[in-house]
Amino acid sequence: MDLQTLSKLLIDLITVHDRVSLPGLGGFITELAPSVFSDKAMVIHPPFRRVLFRTNESWNDELLENLYADEADLTVEDSKKEIGAFMRELKLELNSKKSIVFPGFGTMRSTDQHDYFFVADKDLSIFPDAYGLEPLNIKILPKRGVVEILTGGKRASMLNQPSRHSEPPVAQHKRSHHKRNGIKVSSVLLIIFLILVVAVALMVIFKDQIRPVWEWLLYSQEERELLRQLIK
Repeated sequence: MDLQTLSKLLIDLITVHDRVSLPGLGGFITELAPSVFSDKAMVIHPPFRRVLFRTNESWNDELLENLYADEADLTVEDSKKEIGAFMRELKLELNSKKSIVFPGFGTMRSTDQHDYFFVADKDLSIFPDAYGLEPLNIKILPKRGVVEILTGGKRASMLNQPSRHSEPPVAQHKRSHHKRNGIKVSSVLLIIFLILVVAVALMVIFKDQIRPVWEWLLYSQEERELLRQLIK
């Protein structure tokens, strides 16, 4: 057992498991992290799995021993003994040097109080669902884009930016509302005018028939009698 072999085994295990024990030290656990912005919000990183180390994860799931037994063609008991001896040496070296690099996997660190934590390698990839996804650089356009609007079968282009002749949405809404009200008032006035024209035409055509009505409305009884005598 050496650090190169240990790192390879841990990468293989952590890719398919959410927890892997490091006997005598603790356990690695993973968390799913969503897409994030970085570099002043100019880059979008795809989802990834974050690797953490917890000393309180002390129970041994024996995943490491079983995989090493298969890889090294050992019995599980021999694998446990070899890994146990290697971990004791690793722990002493970690407490002494405060930092040990796991090639391709990350760096294990120790505090003065012998608390251990792990920093994953920046190129570590243990999320199969994200294979093929790469960080996306965001480019800022030098000017705002163009919105194409189709009206009556003809295509019109309209710059999606305010100009000196444009109006804010609230002003446009008010202007449209006033325009509709003006159309309604004009329609009502036109209808009234047509009614008056029809009424005048009827009065001219049927003036003899409606004369008694006008006389009754305009004159008193004595005045009507006087008009009849004058007409005779």
